[in-house]
Amino acid sequence: MRTTIVCVCLLMQVAFSFAQVSESFDYQNINEAVAWKGTDTAWTVEQGRLRSRLSRSSSTFYLSTSSSLSRNAIWECWLQLDFNTSSLNYADIFLTADSANLSAPGSKGYFVRIGNTKDEVCLYRKDGNLPPVLLIDGRDGITDHTSSTLKIKVIRKEDNWELWTDENGNGTAYTREGIAKDNMYNTSRFMGFAVRQSTASFFRRHYFDDVSVHPLVADTIPPSLLSVQLLNAHTISCCFSETPDSNSLRDYHNFQLPGTDNLPLRIWQDNNSPFCVNVQFEQAFPNGDSCHLLINGIRDLAGNISSMLKASFLYYLPTGYDVLIHEFLPKALPSAGLQAARFVELKNNSPFTLQLKDWRLANSNREVILPARLFPPDTYLVLCDRQAVNQFPVDIAVMGISNFPAPGDSDMIILRNNSGMLVHAVGYDRSWYHNPVKEKGGWSLEMVDVHWPCAGSTNWRPSLAKEGATPGKANTVSGPGSIPPPVSLVHAHAADSMNVGLSFSGIMDSMAVSTTAHYHFDPALPVIKVTAQAPLYNNVSLRLGSPLLPGTIYQIAVEGLNDCTGQEVSVAPDLAVARVSEADSFDIVFNEILYDPASGVPEFIEIFNRSPKALDFSRLFLTRRKTDGQLDEVVSLSGTVHVLLPGAYAAFTTDPAALCAQYDCLSPESIYKINLPALINGEGIVVLLNAAGNIIDELHYSDAMHLSLAGNTRGVSLERLQADGPTQDKYNWHSAAGSAKYATPGRANSQQLPAGGVQGMLSVRPGIFSPDNDGFEDVAVLSYKFPVPGFVINVTIFDAEGRTVRQLARNMALSAEGYMIWDGRGLQNRELVTGIYVIFAEVISPVGQVRQWKLPVVLGKKLNS
Repeated sequence: MRTTIVCVCLLMQVAFSFAQVSESFDYQNINEAVAWKGTDTAWTVEQGRLRSRLSRSSSTFYLSTSSSLSRNAIWECWLQLDFNTSSLNYADIFLTADSANLSAPGSKGYFVRIGNTKDEVCLYRKDGNLPPVLLIDGRDGITDHTSSTLKIKVIRKEDNWELWTDENGNGTAYTREGIAKDNMYNTSRFMGFAVRQSTASFFRRHYFDDVSVHPLVADTIPPSLLSVQLLNAHTISCCFSETPDSNSLRDYHNFQLPGTDNLPLRIWQDNNSPFCVNVQFEQAFPNGDSCHLLINGIRDLAGNISSMLKASFLYYLPTGYDVLIHEFLPKALPSAGLQAARFVELKNNSPFTLQLKDWRLANSNREVILPARLFPPDTYLVLCDRQAVNQFPVDIAVMGISNFPAPGDSDMIILRNNSGMLVHAVGYDRSWYHNPVKEKGGWSLEMVDVHWPCAGSTNWRPSLAKEGATPGKANTVSGPGSIPPPVSLVHAHAADSMNVGLSFSGIMDSMAVSTTAHYHFDPALPVIKVTAQAPLYNNVSLRLGSPLLPGTIYQIAVEGLNDCTGQEVSVAPDLAVARVSEADSFDIVFNEILYDPASGVPEFIEIFNRSPKALDFSRLFLTRRKTDGQLDEVVSLSGTVHVLLPGAYAAFTTDPAALCAQYDCLSPESIYKINLPALINGEGIVVLLNAAGNIIDELHYSDAMHLSLAGNTRGVSLERLQADGPTQDKYNWHSAAGSAKYATPGRANSQQLPAGGVQGMLSVRPGIFSPDNDGFEDVAVLSYKFPVPGFVINVTIFDAEGRTVRQLARNMALSAEGYMIWDGRGLQNRELVTGIYVIFAEVISPVGQVRQWKLPVVLGKKLNS
């Protein structure tokens, strides 16, 4: 009798082991996998994984092993498909089959198809030669990638089927694709894999591993609580160790927040994860305080009832700068061996673990909603395109996002929480690199000091890492940052008579900047509403209670307004606003030009508003006159409204930073970046046009206008001496003073005529001048004023010995009033010695009367010159 029992036990053991499959393909060679048979030459084993190797187009091949489990069983398998699936390229996992030849037309059983037309994972029944029957239609797009790594699980309990997929491929994040009921086949002889491939692009791209088929063990364990996650201010998600019975969720008293009167309003199971239950409460959870949760009477599908389950959770509504945009790569450069994919790195700057579900990440063109993800305090999370996840180190936290709003070359990155509140925003451009090599790509921008998250470019540096970036890790430039300069109000314009637009130089606090009490006008104007433009709030619109008056200049002041760093906002000098008029001829004049700069320094042109009107230079255009006399293509001076007030200057260049590195830009707010047309060295013509195409001013410049520096003009600008003097008068231009580093972009010129009127018909001033190009009395000005135009003048300069040293004018016809200048140089532009000189002028009136003047002037020099 004992022998019989032993034999029966051995038979049961053999039958039980035969019924199960557990395969990890840990062989050195496919020939060692003796339990697996099929299209043998179509398979190989590499690094512990089964891999396809059949190089035949339009082919189907398979591999199977014995398996008799068909009811009350669980099937699991890992696979990787390195291609985008289609109706001709997919893989089948046969759960049950009555034939070892899984490709045989007449075979019967159940299988999971990975791929097909909709790139999905679905459960089918195979009825011999009939078309397969779809039992569970999985989600579309799961395999719509160049590579998909999945873990598949199928559960059959009696006649009930469940299909699950884990897109992480590790079995920790299964999502249920659906359920079905079917009992057509209740026996099995084999299970395995079948592959369909069309062309060479799909050869050797199928991998399988960790195959498991085992019985479904009877459940006697009640559900336990695995986690509690916050979904929003009213809702939590409670995830259990197994799917709860929906009937046990109908009693809302099973979920309690003890010590409060906050009761559940709605309870429902998650469609994708039915073992998770969402509980929505009537009242919002207290912000920043812990909540205690008691759960009682939860049953599983087998009828097991849990005892009292306890958990605590904390609700915290993230505010500004709780999460920081900490590093980003606007331009990848994989060819240089640097970071190969664009990304945005976030840092949790709060003391709490945050749930990122329904947060929003955006650039200037596109916004996406983030999936659920717990974000622990003082950690990093890298956001990137979904297909770029594998390009980042495996030891960092990475979230792949479809339609990732990748940062552009010069762009804006915006992060909002699930309530739409702005958490952090960065508006940047290429100049933040301060490095012409790194700005070309491959190098990230890193935040220096998390204490100054809104400081702008002063708090960002290009990464120092040899890889070009430090995604998911501490920044290489991290350290104490200097206090950023306070924000200034730098620009104002009147959109119309009732609305004024203001621009600040940095990020502002949205609440403070929208308070009307901070803004004042002189003459007084009431401000009744302020609208700030998100997300940086550095551009605001003021709605006035009474209109701007024509011809009136209003000074603007702000009081008690702080920027986002807490520093008080200042106002740019002489900032004012007025109603804008259209520019007419000679309202605006060319005031300074640098056409022959030193190496590495950009050219610039400066204009001056000599009219009493406020003019919008976005309605002005710059061009050159070509050698044939035709105008070249025009360039707008601004793409947005910019007001040039009476007496104001504006300089235009291709690179303000490089210009100001060479010259003293005492008014940087008056220097603008435009696509300035290249200025011709030696001689050229520039033209200023209004919106109607009429000429406002025209300047024909040449080296000869550098009176004392002819032949040595490099790096020296030409400055206008009198705004009201004719633009093309050669005596109205002079080389910029050496004391001003030879250019004064955006501000008053270093060279200007000395003040004083004409004494009599002809006079000279100053009495002593020093032509040392220091910007002070560098020229002698011969002024004239006659009763009518038409006088003719001859001007000769003699030294103290009576020798002629310069012929300044010969038979020159004059207007009624004007001037000419002497730069202290003699014939052939030679330098003269100090001493007394005589300006001899002979004037002939229109009726032939002749009059002569002898005007002494002293040419002096500094003692050390």
